Amino acid sequence: MTHLHADQKPPHTRILAPQWMLATALGAGLILTGCSDAPEETTSSPATGVTEEDGTRGEVNKILFSYPFNALPVYSILTEQTLEVAEDRGVEVIFTHDDMDLGQQVTNLTTYLGDESIDAAVTFPADPASLNPIAQDYMDAGKYWVTYGGDLENQDSTLQFSFEEAGCTLSEDAAQWADETLDGEGTALVLVDETIQIGQERTDGLLNCLETSAPGLEIITQQAVTPDEGLSATNTVLAQNPDVDVVLAAAGDAAQGAYQALVESGRDTDDDETYLGGLDGNGSLFASMKAGTFVRGIVTPSFDELAMQIIDLPVALGEGSADEVVDLPTYLITADSEELDAYIEAFGAAE
Repeated sequence: MTHLHADQKPPHTRILAPQWMLATALGAGLILTGCSDAPEETTSSPATGVTEEDGTRGEVNKILFSYPFNALPVYSILTEQTLEVAEDRGVEVIFTHDDMDLGQQVTNLTTYLGDESIDAAVTFPADPASLNPIAQDYMDAGKYWVTYGGDLENQDSTLQFSFEEAGCTLSEDAAQWADETLDGEGTALVLVDETIQIGQERTDGLLNCLETSAPGLEIITQQAVTPDEGLSATNTVLAQNPDVDVVLAAAGDAAQGAYQALVESGRDTDDDETYLGGLDGNGSLFASMKAGTFVRGIVTPSFDELAMQIIDLPVALGEGSADEVVDLPTYLITADSEELDAYIEAFGAAE
C-alpha cells in the first residue's frame, strides 16, 4: 500500500473533502428497515448496454454507484466529482438513492440487477452479509462488481484508501507532538470504530502505532463514530481523567464531538498541551485548525482520486487491466499544510 507522510502533499487538483465522515457514518446513521420506492437515476451521458447475450462480460459503458449515505453532504461532493469524471471518460454513471436505509440499498441493487444496460456496480456494502450474495448475482449476470470501502467474498475488485496506514499516520504525528511537547508522557483517548471493516482497520492502525511510537502514553479507548457519540464518550473519560492530553478518532465526526467536549470542560481552544486529530475530513475541524486551535492533524483521502477510481476501476475491469485491490493514499493535513484553505473552501461550498 502507498503511504504519504506529513512532508508529502495531495495532488494539486481541485480538493474536495467530506463534511461528514466518509464511511463510518454507517455505525449510527443507517436505518435497518427497507422501503419499496423505486430507485431514481442521476445520469451523466447516454449509455449503451454492452453485457453479452451469452453472459460473458465486456467493456464498461454504464456504471451503477451505490453509496447509501445520500443524506450526508459528502454524497453531493462525491457524486458531483464522479459525474465529471464519467463525462470526461465518455461513460455513464447512475446513483441509487438509498435514503440512509439498508433495506432500500438491497431493494435498489436488486432492482438494477435486471437492467441489462448496466455493466458494473461500485457499492459501499452497508451490510456485507446482505450484499455478498447480491454481488455474486451481479457477477453471474455478466456485470462487474467493485466493493467500495471494504472487501466482500464475492467481488471483482475493491477500492480502498489505506485504512490501517491512515490510522498509523495520525498516531505517529500525535506521538511526535507528545514527544516534543510532553516529553512523551501523558494520557491519550482513542475513539475507536469496531462496527465495520474500514473502522476496524483504522482502529488497528491508530492503536498499534500509538503503542509503538508513544510508549509513555497511557491509552484509553471508547467506541464513537458520530459527533454526539464523540461528545458523550469524551465527557465520560474526562470525568475520570480530566487531564487527557491527546484525543484521536477513527472517524472525523467523532473528533468533532471530542473537540466540543474538551472546550465545554474548560479547555482553552488554543491549549498548547492538547492534541486532537481525526481520520477523514470534517468541515468544522478544518475551520478550527485554521483558527489555531488544538486541532492538529486530520488524515484524509483525496476525493478527486476517489472519484477517478469509481469510474476508472470498473472501466479497467472491462478492459481486462484492473487490479484486484486499489488502495489509494491518504494525506496528513495540519495547520501548516498549503492545502488547508482548499479543504475549507470545498466544505463551505458543500454546505
